[in-house]
Amino acid sequence: MRTTKIKFISAIIGATFLSGCVVENGQYTSGAPRTESAPQITVTAEEVQLLKGTPSVAYHEIQPLSVSVNKLTAFHPTPSEEDARDALRTAAAELGATAVINVEISNPRVTPLSWGARKATGLAVRY
Repeated sequence: MRTTKIKFISAIIGATFLSGCVVENGQYTSGAPRTESAPQITVTAEEVQLLKGTPSVAYHEIQPLSVSVNKLTAFHPTPSEEDARDALRTAAAELGATAVINVEISNPRVTPLSWGARKATGLAVRY
């Protein structure tokens, strides 16, 4: 009985060591197929272009964006279009986008959670 338990535990430990990792180019990996991702581009918010239409150059779509800037109380200033543009640029830069196309900025309006909100939408892209 004791010998059977020892063999069983040894088999489990051996299987764990054999199936866990793979050495690839001197580095341990999970053994899952590798997918090559595009190199991450560092973009600052100031470098992101905002376009109302689509550019005439080729681009790669990243994802749709939607940001909102809010007036916290009745005493705060109403969010400007520039505030909405800044929020859109910041969100795009976090994704590595070089531009946001098809940009639309709403007029300020009162919402259930804000005394005034302005929404900006667009599509984050990389040239």
